[in-house]
Amino acid sequence: MISSLVWHETRSFFRTPIAAGFTVAMPLLMAVIVGAAVGNQVVEPRTGVRVMQFVIPVMAVFGVAQGCFGALAIHLADLRDRSWLKRLRGTPVPAWAVLAGLVGASLMIAAATVAVLLAVGVVFYDLQMVWRTLPALLVTLLLGAFCFTALGFAVVALVRSAAAVQLIGIGLLLALAFISDIILIGARLPTWLDMVGWIFPLRHLGNAVRDDLNPFLTGTGFYGDHLAVLAAWGIGGAAVAVWRFRWERPQARTTTARTARKRLPRRQGRPAPWRLLAGQAGHAVIRLRRDLSTAFFTVILPVLLLALISLIFGEARVSGVRLPVFMLAAMITYTVGVASYVNIAEAVAGDRERGVLKRLTGTPIPRWAYHAGHLTTALLVILATTTVLVLVAALGYDVTIEPAMIPGILAAIVLGSACFAVFGALVVAFVTKQQTANAITLGTFLPLAFVSDVFVIGGELPGALRAIGDVFPLKHVSHALLAVLDPAGRPWPLMDLAVVAAWTLAGVAVLALKKGR
Repeated sequence: MISSLVWHETRSFFRTPIAAGFTVAMPLLMAVIVGAAVGNQVVEPRTGVRVMQFVIPVMAVFGVAQGCFGALAIHLADLRDRSWLKRLRGTPVPAWAVLAGLVGASLMIAAATVAVLLAVGVVFYDLQMVWRTLPALLVTLLLGAFCFTALGFAVVALVRSAAAVQLIGIGLLLALAFISDIILIGARLPTWLDMVGWIFPLRHLGNAVRDDLNPFLTGTGFYGDHLAVLAAWGIGGAAVAVWRFRWERPQARTTTARTARKRLPRRQGRPAPWRLLAGQAGHAVIRLRRDLSTAFFTVILPVLLLALISLIFGEARVSGVRLPVFMLAAMITYTVGVASYVNIAEAVAGDRERGVLKRLTGTPIPRWAYHAGHLTTALLVILATTTVLVLVAALGYDVTIEPAMIPGILAAIVLGSACFAVFGALVVAFVTKQQTANAITLGTFLPLAFVSDVFVIGGELPGALRAIGDVFPLKHVSHALLAVLDPAGRPWPLMDLAVVAAWTLAGVAVLALKKGR
């Protein structure tokens, strides 16, 4: 019975492109890009050990944590909010068997992620397996999987909203990866930030697995301090889950005064265009405000990345400017892409899948107002996030913003937003499901961000990856903003803006051909 539940949950996971992509494919993609950027040189000629010997293990750890904590918590909260857990409890299947099936599926996913990364490491990066420490490696991975699985159940037990669980499951894990020697491998963190990283279990699991695959170390590979921390977090998470876990979502308390709304008098006649646009934009803003995970990745994450990377590598120079200046341009570009491409495609595809677009055809609201409302919301979010980014860069890292820079910043933002909104519409035009649209937008945007001067991973990219970045508009938006923000005063980035405009016109032409058929 449990094996059937495990098999069912595992198949369900891999049939969800966004979950499978972020958990299994994303660590592999990051390993490939880091390997291309930093190279895979031999660090010890006598043994033949290469750089990726120390990168592959931590990427595998990130996949384990995401599969056992992030993906599990999000899936479990979704089952609870849809009342599937409640219905399952009313079947002859015992409650413990249902939970055991979910745990077993998370372990299968974690094992698949580790196996894929180690296989790729051995075949393509000359990763050397340290057979002497293999028992310790297996014990460490199992204990780490138990720890993060227990914490996933604890988060669902403590947090009422599935959107908040998604924010914690992905956002918190990604933030911890930056300070746990997972993404910024070997970075010299400030003392206080380094201490914060040692509190949480991700760093202990990453260091233990990396040391188990370090051929220069001796011993059996059992590191009692790391294992003790993992066990303590796992036991604590299991205790919280047993104490607070509920099979259905607790109902939020509401009051008549809080939910009451004044009934406005109806206006006669067709609303003015500006009122239609304002109404649709307001609706999109409310949707974004209620979706905590989307708000985190669109607004909070770029601010955190700007502050964190500038704090760690603040003295470095990239593309001829100080790192905070580069990060300001990069994070504005990131916000433009996520808000205009990823978010709009997800929202429109979701509305179409739920039948909202079909019902709109029977209302006085024209289709242009619906799409213009999403684009207006994206622009408002981008401008608000840009303002916060500018304040953080100016007040925290002495980045100077001259009034003469503002027109160039606005031009790059508006043109970039229009371009990515068109490509979001193209994705929606060619796919039918929201999850497929998510997989396509994230699966194209995140890899391009690594080769388009948005995410700094260190090292010089190979010529092929640089050429890929040069072709697509993301790098040109980033370069246009960097040229405007450069205190040395570069010429106006007319060529970069022209490339973005050309991509926009090409996208509009493809959309017109698609609708004309």
